[in-house]
Amino acid sequence: MNTTIKLLSLNVSLFDQNNDKLTEFLKNNSFDIVCFQEVTRKVDNFALDSFITKDAIDKVVQQLNNSFYVPNMALKDFKQNNFHGENVFKRDFKGVIEYGNYFKSRFEIIEGKSIFLQENFTYFTDWVQMETHPGEEPRTVQVIDIKINNLQKLRILNYHGIWSKNKQGTSRTKVACQKIVQLASEASYPSIICGDFNLFPDTQSMQILKNSFRSLVDEFGIMSTRPKSNELSKTKRNVVDYVFISKDIQVKAFKAIDSDASDHFPLVLEFKI
Repeated sequence: MNTTIKLLSLNVSLFDQNNDKLTEFLKNNSFDIVCFQEVTRKVDNFALDSFITKDAIDKVVQQLNNSFYVPNMALKDFKQNNFHGENVFKRDFKGVIEYGNYFKSRFEIIEGKSIFLQENFTYFTDWVQMETHPGEEPRTVQVIDIKINNLQKLRILNYHGIWSKNKQGTSRTKVACQKIVQLASEASYPSIICGDFNLFPDTQSMQILKNSFRSLVDEFGIMSTRPKSNELSKTKRNVVDYVFISKDIQVKAFKAIDSDASDHFPLVLEFKI
């Protein structure tokens, strides 16, 4: 295919009331494929609209009419000590919401599935348990096959990784990365893996992906995918968001955009297959 395809990967932030900044970013940029993490959907009417990102996204990117949303869990609040630079971090959504991964594309979806790499869909309330490393909150990877044209298919994996404060990984993250490599490699056509992995680049878990796929944040020398306000911004390389590609994908451009649309930077890939 000679046409350049533009893909966005972005964790839109569960905790921030950032719909205006997010929609402004999406209005000012055009994409063919978008892969979001931490997208929220309202379950009951009491939940605050300002925390609901799925509706905000849908209003802006209506031209991407092929979509697949998968919730990881349901929750009505979030509580954590020593988190995001706050001694006591609390968010009250005033009602039950779901949050998870969201894929939208101008290309036809042939098949989409969601695979839990840790636990199962849960109504989560035990925030004390989450502070015990490693936490056991549900995490999924979306596996989506799309049809670029009548002959060419593309597999995309949209992942939100198992969380840890130090981003160094555990035995669980190694197993998750091994499963992701397996799912991407099963396709007989090109694959793209993207998302917020919650892991630093030099960890053993990320090396599992690098052994089989090209890591664009490494090839393009990306030094951070988080804003300076992030609690780990003093780290030599504060990278937790990634795009991996199979060797049969031709990269035209790749960048991490320093944007205030979220507490993660948007990753943008322009490619041909």
